[in-house]
Amino acid sequence: MRLTAYFAPALVGFGLAAGTTAPALAQSPDMVVAELNGTPITFGEIQAFQQGIPTAADIDTAQILPRLIEFYIDQQLVITAARGRGLENDAQVKEQLARLEGELIRQAYLRDEIRDRVTEDKVRAEYDKRLETLVQEEEVRARHILVKTQDEAEGLLRELADGADFAALARDKSTGPSGPQGGDLGYFTAGVMVPEFSEAAFAMEAGEVSSAPVQTDFGWHVIKVEDKRLKPLPTFDEMAPEIRDELSNEAVDSVLTELRGRAAITIAPTAAP
Repeated sequence: MRLTAYFAPALVGFGLAAGTTAPALAQSPDMVVAELNGTPITFGEIQAFQQGIPTAADIDTAQILPRLIEFYIDQQLVITAARGRGLENDAQVKEQLARLEGELIRQAYLRDEIRDRVTEDKVRAEYDKRLETLVQEEEVRARHILVKTQDEAEGLLRELADGADFAALARDKSTGPSGPQGGDLGYFTAGVMVPEFSEAAFAMEAGEVSSAPVQTDFGWHVIKVEDKRLKPLPTFDEMAPEIRDELSNEAVDSVLTELRGRAAITIAPTAAP
């Protein structure tokens, strides 16, 4: 049984009760926060221990330090007792440790290979290459007022013609979810909205209000186009994480291909697909 599994019920809901104030700490990793049988326990050890607790990993260590120390001490006491029985030499424990060691080494090797092969310059070059193939689509920023009937929509158009404020009318009269925001739909490309709405909006100029109500399955719309532009190209920071992931996967595939090419591999006929 893993110790984290044993302690799991107690770790659920890790955090502070309402109104609890965290102690002020100089959070140096070398700061001694406890002793166990004369052996100092440092703040850094507690932080490292915390990262293995999913329910606590993202909490400020100082906020839950007393509870972390108690759990850490409990863990160390059990480990010491287990070693006292010689369980580190148990066959099952050794087998599991060997598997864990192999997995950690595998991850470290691939991490090193990815670091060497997926450099920032390569990520930047791939970004520049992709940027050349991207086509900037036209975008419209529009507001709308959605009502149930054509008569209501035509009444709104008359109010607008008399000088009413579009956003104020949308907040007061629109039944759509964008009403509280003055009917603002933000920027969108042609395929985002239903065809009737999209066709009307993209046929209008910036600052223009629809000359007639537009009917869709949602009801009747009065539309105002606030702006038209070409959709901005994604920035390097926006695309870099996706590019790094893809290049990393390609790097791993290359590493495995190279390693297989240098190995003598034989698969028994009974195990072949």
